Amino acid sequence: MPVDLRMMRYVIAVAEAGSFEAVAERLHMTQPPLSRQIRDLERELGVNLFHRRPTRLTEAGRVFVEAAREVLAGAEQAVERTRRAAGVDHGAARVGYTVTTAFDEMPKVFAAMRARHPGIRVEAREAWDAELTGAAADGELDVLLGRHLAVPAEWLSAVLRSEEFVVVVGAGHRLAGRAGVSLRDLRGETLRFFPRRFAPLYYDRVLAGLRSTGEEFDVWENPLPGLRNLNVSLSDSGYMLLPRSLCGQLPGGIACLRLKDRLPPIELRVSWQRNPSPAVMTLVRTARRVARREGWLTAAPGTAREQP
Repeated sequence: MPVDLRMMRYVIAVAEAGSFEAVAERLHMTQPPLSRQIRDLERELGVNLFHRRPTRLTEAGRVFVEAAREVLAGAEQAVERTRRAAGVDHGAARVGYTVTTAFDEMPKVFAAMRARHPGIRVEAREAWDAELTGAAADGELDVLLGRHLAVPAEWLSAVLRSEEFVVVVGAGHRLAGRAGVSLRDLRGETLRFFPRRFAPLYYDRVLAGLRSTGEEFDVWENPLPGLRNLNVSLSDSGYMLLPRSLCGQLPGGIACLRLKDRLPPIELRVSWQRNPSPAVMTLVRTARRVARREGWLTAAPGTAREQP
């Protein structure tokens, strides 16, 4: 039996959000029509795709979602190849990405776009958070990729990665040889950070996380911010907090230590403007596909303000 692409997207959206209500709200419809359409699909298939209360996929549902993702990807490629054969301009996606995504996430998304959608121009800009959010508010960017970005309120977003913080110290630090440390071990140390004006929301979230444990630290704002300069700013004392995935990108003379305290996770999100062009939505879907392929979503708590 044929299943239209729209219904495949609906099922995938509910599976990822874990909620019929959340997806219905994003689609600007009430929940009953969405639930009814998926119930009709289940009757036609002769299987239940979801367990209800709480909403989660059945084994058959997991198979359907995996196959639906492959079908949708194939449909996108068919459109791309058709347009390319006709010499049609596929458009452009203007994406801004933060310095913490420049080593791993953005290169992989860019490579996937070139491999699967070579006809779409990806115009990328790397910058600190404040510059990117200002450019987005001015209409200069279509997509943002970053951690705790203050995106325009009307934009949509989805979690690509959720991970814990690690403590970063110089190789000569008194704690550098340990596998893990607690914030109590760091009492009397100074948190080395970038100036708040570069990424206000990220800066505030990190400090709020520290204070939630009852610990307080002096903060030194590095006049030479950036991961490439860590071996200078951490040469004698002090520490930094970074997402775990950045450990493999740090310069020599730096030690990453597991943080024993439970802090709120740090989330990487892709965000995009409402009523996006096909090129922009292709980039967003590609970013989410890369996240699934790389296993970034394993620990992700969910999505917010997301468009299926």
